Amino acid sequence: MKLSLLCLLWLILPLTTQSDFEVASVKLNRTNERGRMNAVPASGRLVITGMTVKEVIQGAYGVQYFELVAPDSPVMSQRIDIEAKTEHPVASTIEMQRMLQPLLADRFKLAAHRDTREMNALVMVLANKDGRFGPKMKKTETACEAVGTAVTGFAIAGARGDKPACGFTPSGAGRIVGIGLDMRTIVGLIAPSQRMSIVDQTGLQGRYDIDVTYTPEPFSATALGQRGGSPPPGVDPNGPSLFQALEEQLGLKLQPKKMPVPVLVIDHIEPLQDN
Repeated sequence: MKLSLLCLLWLILPLTTQSDFEVASVKLNRTNERGRMNAVPASGRLVITGMTVKEVIQGAYGVQYFELVAPDSPVMSQRIDIEAKTEHPVASTIEMQRMLQPLLADRFKLAAHRDTREMNALVMVLANKDGRFGPKMKKTETACEAVGTAVTGFAIAGARGDKPACGFTPSGAGRIVGIGLDMRTIVGLIAPSQRMSIVDQTGLQGRYDIDVTYTPEPFSATALGQRGGSPPPGVDPNGPSLFQALEEQLGLKLQPKKMPVPVLVIDHIEPLQDN
């Protein structure tokens, strides 16, 4: 997909969804629980615990934190709990996330629009001209179509019987493991470590199983030699960088480029309104 078309699609995608949750509770979180999201499209149920308003907005609109242009408001850092239910099955997790948009507009008076900004980015392409994948990437054999996509970094449930779960789970520093992931999700898993947008230009469709192991830059032998310390368990300080690992293990390549990048601009937000 060419960049001009990608930007156009972001600009014309609706900022609301056709379906709303019939029942929804939104409250300030008073605990120290780690933020998490549990979406079950088949039952129309979504539970979010301890996530910040900013993280929920990212999930609802499918953007990374560096693709969000937001005001310096304390509301963005408030942690909230959401329990939402619709009476009919939902097509995918990403559709459930989009259904948060009207809920956020109602409870936080959130108003936003899509735009593009010139910034440094990374373009993801196939490393091999013949289209071969690396040894740690293959077409999935698991039925994961109902999972949709997720770019906020939270695990997706989905195992049935003895089949592996679709989605991804935290695998520790320097490892990314996923089953039945589309390219949008793969990009979303990699982008936070680079702190910049990644534009997928691989042309790959469908879903893939991946298992990539690399050495995060702060734990490389060079970095540790300069500041001291030791790497987390399972991290090899002499292992490949993420760029090397993606190319050698998955057959994907990242190329730096300054380009127009789609962003979400927050125009207005207010403190939480009562349920």
